[in-house]
Amino acid sequence: MKKIAKSLLRLFGIIALVTLLTVSIQLFTQGMWLWGLPSLDEVQSVSLSYPSVTDTVKEVSEPEDIELALKLTGFLKYDLFEKADTNDEPLISITYHRTDGTEQTVSANRTTVWWQGKAYALKEKDMFVNLTEGLFFLEDLQENETAKK
Repeated sequence: MKKIAKSLLRLFGIIALVTLLTVSIQLFTQGMWLWGLPSLDEVQSVSLSYPSVTDTVKEVSEPEDIELALKLTGFLKYDLFEKADTNDEPLISITYHRTDGTEQTVSANRTTVWWQGKAYALKEKDMFVNLTEGLFFLEDLQENETAKK
């Protein structure tokens, strides 16, 4: 009986060690996720602002658009070992209007994300801004480009 218990304990120890090693490598190579973001069923609507492109705040309330805005935050993985540049201002802000009446805002520029009062250095620079521009602000960017010509 002791031999079986020892073998099981050893097996669980190996599994825990491999899991810890795998998660550590994942966080080191791909970055840390933002914690505390709302889920799709907790969000009533989303406001997106990009002041350097347009003064209009885009409001989305369609489930597909809300889901898209939530999935965009998956590209806001931050580097655990790099210090964020807090001198720059956020370019894009996304505010999630929750069904319980509260709001959560995440803001980012090309190198930094601001979440829950803290700034973090982005692991994938430019990715979030480029995707948000293409998905929600493409027409505004094209209008600005046309106006410049």
